[in-house]
Amino acid sequence: MENKGNSLAKISLGINVALIIAVIILFVKMPSGAGSDETADVNDSTSTVDPVIPDDGTMRICYFQADSLNNLEMMAELEALGEDAQKNAESKMRGKENEIQRWQENWGDPSKLLPSELRRYQEEAMKKEQEIGMFQQQVQMELAMEQENLMLKLITRVSDASKTFAEENGYDFVLSYQKGQNVYYGSPNFDVTAQLVELINEEYRMNQVSLTEGENAEGTEDAGE
Repeated sequence: MENKGNSLAKISLGINVALIIAVIILFVKMPSGAGSDETADVNDSTSTVDPVIPDDGTMRICYFQADSLNNLEMMAELEALGEDAQKNAESKMRGKENEIQRWQENWGDPSKLLPSELRRYQEEAMKKEQEIGMFQQQVQMELAMEQENLMLKLITRVSDASKTFAEENGYDFVLSYQKGQNVYYGSPNFDVTAQLVELINEEYRMNQVSLTEGENAEGTEDAGE
């Protein structure tokens, strides 16, 4: 009788273990939204959780060779704007230097000044030195901001084109590849530099055509008046 009781206890224990395992398996396999349909329905309109993009288990990556940026047609315009900004900064500095030189000439030879005049000259010279230092910093800051804006225009064009290309061709990432940087090798099979360069150049050409047409239309209106 005791043996039969032990056997029944073992069978019961085995069934309980099997049920626990079955529940765990069902819980793991159960979709995250299962069992809470009513709550989900109630909160759908106010939910702030971003939708999850389905993942097919594969990741498609391509790359753009950063050294090929010189092949972009807009680079000539950006470089010209950068040179103009540099020349403008240099022109401002020359103007300030000429101003200081005229001030110096007005005083003449400091060795011929009287003590009272020399003290005044030295005080003004110190102020002029501080003034030209602050002016130089301001010009350099303005030049750096203009160069940064030009670089931002380039980055924005490349980023927008990369997004368009990735969405149209099913890529998850478009990386920037440059020799000697973090990525040491990229398979040519994933090199989309030529396609991206053409896409960016095509957009640039279209913008140039629109700009030209707009200028022509404006010129026609002025002539008509």
